[in-house]
Amino acid sequence: MKMSAVATPPMLCASGRGAVGVVPGAVVASGLSGRRPAAAPLYCLLLLLLVFCLSALPARAHVVDELAPLLDSDAIVNSIQDIGLLKKAGFIYQPDLTITGEMCPVDGSQDQLAVLSGMLAADRMYAFYFGDVADAAKKNELLQQLVGKPLPALNSKDMARIRKAPHSQESANILARFRQQELSRLLEAARQDDQLLRLLGAHLYGLYLERLYMASVMVLAAAESDTLEPLYQVHTGLATRHGKALEILGKKGLLGLEDCEARAALVRKLQGLLTANKGQPTLEGLREIVSLVQEERSFFLTPCPLPQ
Repeated sequence: MKMSAVATPPMLCASGRGAVGVVPGAVVASGLSGRRPAAAPLYCLLLLLLVFCLSALPARAHVVDELAPLLDSDAIVNSIQDIGLLKKAGFIYQPDLTITGEMCPVDGSQDQLAVLSGMLAADRMYAFYFGDVADAAKKNELLQQLVGKPLPALNSKDMARIRKAPHSQESANILARFRQQELSRLLEAARQDDQLLRLLGAHLYGLYLERLYMASVMVLAAAESDTLEPLYQVHTGLATRHGKALEILGKKGLLGLEDCEARAALVRKLQGLLTANKGQPTLEGLREIVSLVQEERSFFLTPCPLPQ
């Protein structure tokens, strides 16, 4: 699936849950009186369009450059290690907390596809500690649809290393490099295409929601035990990396093709709850986080149509 390379205005984002895709610009017809339009206004309009098109690429590149340090392989390694804290605390794998292969975007919505691809990326990170390591090493099929070209795959040598020591630091580093290579394809595509920059925002939004949902449900379950305090590190890491990336995109109206303002407002709310009380939310705050994320997450989990 190839994305359009047509530049869109920086803040163009459909509002409302029913809207899908990018709102096309209106074409204004002139000359209703039968007279030929003046050349000067037309020249000025073309000049303005040229300036806009030339300025779009540097603007995209600046946003991607701002995000890159928050999404590099070191950040992904740290994220994987944060998830490992949940494993060390004694939590077990809960498949019902993950999305399944039976979830599909409504009417081929690219925005929903991007959010689901982020959720799948989060689930694959959790699978490194909680599920099948082979699942953790699979390509993100939804992200591949989004980028529209083949994504890198782990070679047999790296897979053998992971199987030999699935939860080792070496395996975490291998998996982090692999995930970073996948994400790099989307980042590089976003440099060239405004719509893909927005879809990058939707992808990271889905990743944030899913990671926060999984961690918060587990942390809330441990709220009365002695294991709670170290688990706050999971929330802190998420807020300072992916959360920061979403704050950058949210300020620029780039959290997808739909509901950008509402998503940015939710991110601000969640970031505030995560960082409250010096990064240790109260029990009431944890419950509010779970409630907010669960409601937003459920909007994207639409079952695939039954085969005809």
